[in-house]
Amino acid sequence: MHSLQSRRGHLLIELLGVLTSYSITVPELKSLLAAMKEENGTWPRHSSKLLNVFHQMPQRNGPDVFFSFPGTAGSALMLPPLARWPGETGFTFATWFRLDPINAVNIEREKPYLFSFRTSKGVGYSAHFVGNCLILTSMKFKGKGFQHCVKYEFQPRKWYMLAVVYIYNRWSKSEIKCYVNGQQASSTEMSWLVSSPEPFDKCYIGASPELDAERIFSGQLAAVYLFSEALTAHQVCAFHRLGANYKSQFRFENEVPVQLPENHKRVLYDGRMSNAIVFMYSPVATDSQLCLQAAPKGNPSFFVHTPHALMLQDVKAVVTQSVQSALTSVGGVPVLFPLFAQLDLPLDPEEATDSADPRHLWHSWESVATGEYMKTMALDIRPSYNTRLWGGGELVAQWVIASVAGLLRGGGELVVQWLIASVCSDPSGVLLSFLADLLESSSELQSQMVSSKGFLVIAWILQRHQNSQTLSMEVLSTFLRLTKFLSTCPFPMAPALLKQLLDFVLFNPALWIRSGIPVQLRLYSYLATEFLTDTHMHTLNAVRRVSSVLQTLHTLKYYYWVVNPRNKSGVTPKGLDSPNLPSQVDILSVRAYILLFVKQLVLLGNGLQEDELQAILNYLTVMNEHPSSLIPAFDSKHGVRVAFKLLGSSSEVIRLQALKLLGFFLASSTHKRKYDVMNPHNLYTLLAERLLLHDQAALNLPVYNALFEVTPG
Repeated sequence: MHSLQSRRGHLLIELLGVLTSYSITVPELKSLLAAMKEENGTWPRHSSKLLNVFHQMPQRNGPDVFFSFPGTAGSALMLPPLARWPGETGFTFATWFRLDPINAVNIEREKPYLFSFRTSKGVGYSAHFVGNCLILTSMKFKGKGFQHCVKYEFQPRKWYMLAVVYIYNRWSKSEIKCYVNGQQASSTEMSWLVSSPEPFDKCYIGASPELDAERIFSGQLAAVYLFSEALTAHQVCAFHRLGANYKSQFRFENEVPVQLPENHKRVLYDGRMSNAIVFMYSPVATDSQLCLQAAPKGNPSFFVHTPHALMLQDVKAVVTQSVQSALTSVGGVPVLFPLFAQLDLPLDPEEATDSADPRHLWHSWESVATGEYMKTMALDIRPSYNTRLWGGGELVAQWVIASVAGLLRGGGELVVQWLIASVCSDPSGVLLSFLADLLESSSELQSQMVSSKGFLVIAWILQRHQNSQTLSMEVLSTFLRLTKFLSTCPFPMAPALLKQLLDFVLFNPALWIRSGIPVQLRLYSYLATEFLTDTHMHTLNAVRRVSSVLQTLHTLKYYYWVVNPRNKSGVTPKGLDSPNLPSQVDILSVRAYILLFVKQLVLLGNGLQEDELQAILNYLTVMNEHPSSLIPAFDSKHGVRVAFKLLGSSSEVIRLQALKLLGFFLASSTHKRKYDVMNPHNLYTLLAERLLLHDQAALNLPVYNALFEVTPG
């Protein structure tokens, strides 16, 4: 029976996964890394579960900073009065938002407002939700106006980029276009223009002017923009590509957090969008309850007096920290390398017992979840997270605890499987997947990985491990997933990182010879069938043809031989200390994939390179359809010598291939080249002597036909 402290540790680790995926500070990350440090040659207690916490940390979406709207009466972002509304040239409202409805009981009655810009007489513009639908309203007179329902179903607890574009046409009907996540979701023709000499002094974001509970927005908003012109579809699409974390003024290209195409950069930074900003409120530009106006100073002012907004009641600007930024602060990717070095260590004895049979945790976890113990956990969690979680840490802690308790009380085989998965996960796969998630989400971490040659370090560490289970199918799948991602990644360091991944990991036979046979077959089948078919590999020039051919043939020669080459060639084979030496059948399968991969590599360009041919002639003979480049290289690398050596083989198949190779060379050579190669050393006589080394049966019809190709023309 586990002690109360042990059971408490299990539950706290599950809660850590939820809380750290929301936000994690530098001291907290340091504590987690310190808790993973080996003790007396073993992993510390609960380390396998802490690895799962690491895996959950990058799994977050949405911005790092946002406005939190709790959905209580009076909670809104109140804007100062605007002397005039920028409607005569059209305007655009844009933001990222997420709906967090408190409940779904009063859908018909509740109409949360996203924004409401009106005068004291009630005329103006607004947008509110009815269920999952967004309703746009243009009130031209008090009690009379137009409405349009956006044909898009907004799901709760999911981030969306919304741009509502009001297009003014003087001689025809005006339009309203609504874009969701950069794509047009709805449009309508509507006479939306409101002509009013009165100031717009009832402007709210996240509420209606009444500020009653049934019209209060519950959720989160990123930076809020209003433009004094109707943005085009291209501008909205480019704006969406910037991501939810963007909170600047479209003035400097270097501020872009992601790699953008040149056409997107032009429409974003040509000055039009920056000059058209009426107001921009960002959650990072706040002082207590005051939200500062962050539009460029040179833009015309539409406000009556001060342009700063006020966060009413419980609206807060929440700042979170991602694991990417925290990891950069503690030293970057190299901080994780010592954890890879520990993968070969055994688990703590008590944790190993848990891993052997995790079902015995079931009854103890269930009793803990239903007792007073959960209240104690709530008190422990509340102080540290109260200042960083939306709506207060106590509510979040109670929600998480209730979720875990409900899961445990639910019973059933699914919960047992979940417990088993959390206890028995593959440490190497989880740790590498965590690293892959970091690299996929951060260009800065990619730069650190390139500068530190991280894949070289990881490959060297994994190669030293004695446990073949470290190189599991999950590890290989993560490497292949990262390869596919980097081939299309827009970050500037992605091509360099992809080259290191290929050279140090995927093309490293000393590493994979230690893995299981299914893993080896999967790797080389991927290289032969999927790898080079990806067109992005050619455009990135990530595959260095010559070195890849040399490295692959080195793999054939030293690792995947059928007959030990030491006796005949004096070549010392490698990988004999591997715990998973493949059988001859498996070797033949791997060799078939490798040869197919070499063939595809050679056919990538416009001919065979000399170094490639030298490597191929050192191992086997191949045919090529580019004689203009092959013949001079074949001659300069003394390929004829290889052909005559192969003619002495005891295998008739090899002798036939050698004759065909020699015939191909002579048929494609000029008369002078044939004379210079064959006549000075009487090679035709040597050819006859080579064939006579074998019995008379060796001179059969296939050999006779092959000799026709060698006959000088």
